[in-house]
Amino acid sequence: MTDKKLQELFSTPTGLTPELTIEGTTFYSSKKLKDSFIVAFGKSSKGKHIYPEISKLVQSNIVIPCYKSKNLLSFIKHKLTQSPDKYILAFYNLKVRKVVVLIDNNISLFGTSSNNELISTTLHECMHLAAGRDLQKFIQIFKPYLHAYYSAFFKKYFSLNEISSKQLDEVIKFLSKYEKHGYGYANKDLTNYFKFLYSTFGGSNSKLDERDFQVRLTNYIVAVKLFIVSVQTLFKNQSKFVMLFTALNEAYQEAFGKRNKYTTPIQETLSLSEVACVLAEMKSKDPTIKKLLKIAS
Repeated sequence: MTDKKLQELFSTPTGLTPELTIEGTTFYSSKKLKDSFIVAFGKSSKGKHIYPEISKLVQSNIVIPCYKSKNLLSFIKHKLTQSPDKYILAFYNLKVRKVVVLIDNNISLFGTSSNNELISTTLHECMHLAAGRDLQKFIQIFKPYLHAYYSAFFKKYFSLNEISSKQLDEVIKFLSKYEKHGYGYANKDLTNYFKFLYSTFGGSNSKLDERDFQVRLTNYIVAVKLFIVSVQTLFKNQSKFVMLFTALNEAYQEAFGKRNKYTTPIQETLSLSEVACVLAEMKSKDPTIKKLLKIAS
């Protein structure tokens, strides 16, 4: 029982003050909560190696553990009612360039949360943060991993004979626009996305005939469109995009030697940092993750 307690964050929504407001929603935190959050990293085998980096990010108010609930009563009400936002454990906001960790959704009604799960969630969003705060350095540090992942993915999905480093650099350059400007920009740019993929991977480089290549490419763009507009609709129609989801998933196994059991992949079609997010959850002790945390601050 003692060992289990050492592996848990304990927190209650008391002594909170407004921390920040994003798009009309106010989030609440306290020094005690931030200190407990930092300690959770130090206690966990999954997080103690990055304890200094996380401590710096929290103390600088770049990573903010907080509640949406104002007090204990509103927290209990939140826990006892059904709401889609209860499943959001943390998020990175592009405008304020901060990571918000929603303690309400990470802890039980009794105020406890697994440190390892909290660390995975935080690390995931910190990879988006790193790319958002210094995209050029992010790409410089993470490029070998991006090459490995996107090479495996596009080869599988478009049945390519080969893919060059130059083509992979072009993919990174193209996707970096969405990393920088967000998915609203991507929605306006889907025609260009189609043309880019066709010009880069179509023709004799693919084992597919022209018709099959066009079908796969169209499905790809439709899936991206649905993800931007309504992720719920996309997942309801997931069976129509099995080949895409399979290729995105299997690319992790091939590139990093480990199965992705953390996410349903699709964000990778728009976000370079999503690849780092999954790697951070798979292999939190990979030295590159620590390097990316350093540029996040």
